[in-house]
Amino acid sequence: MYATDFEFEGEKLSDYGMIICNFDGAGGIETVSSGADITFNQIKPCGSYNFNIFSSVYDSAYTTVFQICKNPCSAGIYDDLFLSVTDVSSLQRWLCRKNMYGKFKIFQEGYEDLYWNAAFSTKQIELNGSVVGLELTLYTDSPFAYMDEIIIKKDSDEFSFDIFDMSDEEGYIYPDVKITLLEDGKDIMEDGEIKYKKAFVLKNSMDNKITIIQNCRSGEVIEINGKNHIIFSQTHDLARDFNYFFPKIINNYTENKNTFTCNLKCEIVFSYSPVRKTGL
Repeated sequence: MYATDFEFEGEKLSDYGMIICNFDGAGGIETVSSGADITFNQIKPCGSYNFNIFSSVYDSAYTTVFQICKNPCSAGIYDDLFLSVTDVSSLQRWLCRKNMYGKFKIFQEGYEDLYWNAAFSTKQIELNGSVVGLELTLYTDSPFAYMDEIIIKKDSDEFSFDIFDMSDEEGYIYPDVKITLLEDGKDIMEDGEIKYKKAFVLKNSMDNKITIIQNCRSGEVIEINGKNHIIFSQTHDLARDFNYFFPKIINNYTENKNTFTCNLKCEIVFSYSPVRKTGL
């Protein structure tokens, strides 16, 4: 890490007169996690000398340790470099919050559009009985970082549109989606009979599952919280009318273009944060 300041839940470390530091004075080369710590499980077939990969997992979320101290450029005298009980209390009230992750951003070149969902624990660093800094352990909710949220809005004239998944990790993300319908749903026929009544249909070329919502009306606003798998409409009880296939944004190593098509005129907004495999 080559940075002196960070932001957590809208407040900066520099707001507290503090900077990121290193008390042991070590410099030069170091090895740190880069958000790609994958554990491979291998098995050797009988009679073979070669090992095959039969599964791979991220065993833990990203974590790292760093230290903070008072900014010496702002300290008037030597004693000003020590942290008072009030200083420590204020910092820990800001950083150490139970049962929640907060948005953490580091101010370093190349990291401007990245963040982690983070929580902290702290230890005091003391010199001759006085507190000179804090050691912070950063815990996150995933093995990697995220790009700042991308918002993609498509208007009513586009029945087909493309979204390119910018994630480093192959797989899929459940985005947040807001759909404002501009016409009533349409009946979907199968074998000469109505299978879905007044339906809104959303397809993704990268997915074999289709999102279907029945009994839709013009003017209705449908909101989907992808991460928590929640769907909501103020004018429509969706419990029986939704097929519970939440839209995905998908990528694999050779393809990241998701072509979405829908069967109704609507305004649709996708919001998602692509994955970035990087560390501090």
